[in-house]
Order: sequence, then C-alpha cells, then structure tokens
Amino acid sequence: MSSNLMINLRTLCSYYPSISQVSKLAKINRQQFNKYLGGQSNPSLSSLRKINDFFGLEADELFLAPEDFKQLVNHRPRALQNGNQHPLQNLIDSAIQSAEQSHAFLKPYHGIYHNYYCSPSNPGEVLRTLVCVYEEDGVTLTKSVERLPYKHKDKTRHFTVRYHGFAQMIRDRVVFNDYETLTLNNWGQQIYYPANRSRIDLLVGLTTAISGGLDHRPFCSHVVLEKLDSEVSLKQALQACSLLSIDSDEIRADIKEKLHLSNDTSQTLITADS
Repeated sequence: MSSNLMINLRTLCSYYPSISQVSKLAKINRQQFNKYLGGQSNPSLSSLRKINDFFGLEADELFLAPEDFKQLVNHRPRALQNGNQHPLQNLIDSAIQSAEQSHAFLKPYHGIYHNYYCSPSNPGEVLRTLVCVYEEDGVTLTKSVERLPYKHKDKTRHFTVRYHGFAQMIRDRVVFNDYETLTLNNWGQQIYYPANRSRIDLLVGLTTAISGGLDHRPFCSHVVLEKLDSEVSLKQALQACSLLSIDSDEIRADIKEKLHLSNDTSQTLITADS
C-alpha cells in the first residue's frame, strides 16, 4: 500500500514544475514530503488530509494501484490536476520557484543598500532610496523605501513610498521585481550587474518603471546599488534618503560616473512620450 502511495504521489508531482512548489502549495514540510516520495515513511492522517485536499482526491484514492490511479487522474479535468490554479498563478509560482533556485547564489547580496537613479518626476535630481535584501522561507526578498520631500510644503518634511518584491539571479545578473504596497498599481524591475563578486560594493544596471508623477510615463534610467557597511543602522540609512542634486557632494564620484551624470540628460534617463 505504501508503495502505491509513493508511485501515485510521484505521478501527481509530475504535473507541476517542481516538488518544492507542490510541498509549498500543499503546506507540507519539504523534507517530510521527500520521504513520502522516497517511500521512507507514510504521511500522518493530518498530512494525508492536506495532500488529498490539495489534489482534490477522495480519502482512499491515493492508495489505488498505480495503473488505476493514472486512469483516474487522466480522466480528471486538467485544471484539477494543477490544483485549480489560474494560468496567471502558474506563472507567478514559476517565478517564485526561480527565485528559490537562485537563493543560494544571492545570499552574499543580503544586506542594506542605497539605490541611486535619475528621478523622472524631478529633472536634474537623483533619487537615493533604501533597499533591504533579506531571506524569508528560503526565498530572497526585497523591501524598498523612497523618502521624498513635499514639493509645496516645508522641504524638511518627507513622505515615504514603500515597495515589496523578490530577487532572482539570472545567469550573472541580479534581478529585482517589486510593487508599490499602498496602491498596488505601480510595478518596477531593476537589473544589476555585479562587477566584483568577491567584494560586493556597487552593482550597476538599469531600472524600468512607471513614473510616480501625474503623467505616469514609463521610464528607464541607469541605476547604482551601493551596499552599506554593517555599522550603518536602518534609521541612519533611511534618513540619508531623499532627492539630491546631480552635482551633490553626497553622491560618490564613482557613482556619478556610473550614472553618467556628466553626460546629456538624454543619456541618463529615457521616458516614453505621452
């Protein structure tokens, strides 16, 4: 009977991109799930209920003879075989799985950063933001905070915009995908190239997003991610975030160079016509 369960579980998992995705969606410990697949142990009653609920099976169906089980599964609607997921959810799950697989490569990049790019809403100024790269449930996630001064009020007062996202290592590029958490209608992507993997200091790349201004124009800018020393607290790092003039002494000379601030504005910031 346990042999049937092992083979039938493997059949079900073959419909998914990975075993990791199945264990995560079914909310079963990955190591324990591997033991079920390897025939090393049988699931408890509570784990068996989770498996049956996730795959839409009756209590005894998982223990059928493998030939009968395959016939049963093949006659089920394809949507049921995939956990009743919307196709868009499958794309999201695949992206998360990719993030999981690249997690080991991203561990050296965990930490606190300042991010620099030309502001599409404030020509001639550079936006310095706070970025935290960290681990949660085996996935590398990101949190970003923009700290912006009020335009028509006391310039010493700021408001903040927050983003959440996840990181992937695609070949030798580090890719962030994030969204703005208040309105949920602003999404962006940054692609960085780590120039020196042995000592992570600056990551250079491009950022693409939609402008936060009233015109909401798509834009692309050179971007530089500066890793901060461990001695710098989150509070200090956040207080340093704001809009800076392109000739500000607060921006390192090598960061200015990588942002191409000495060139014509058309070389530093590209925006789509409305």
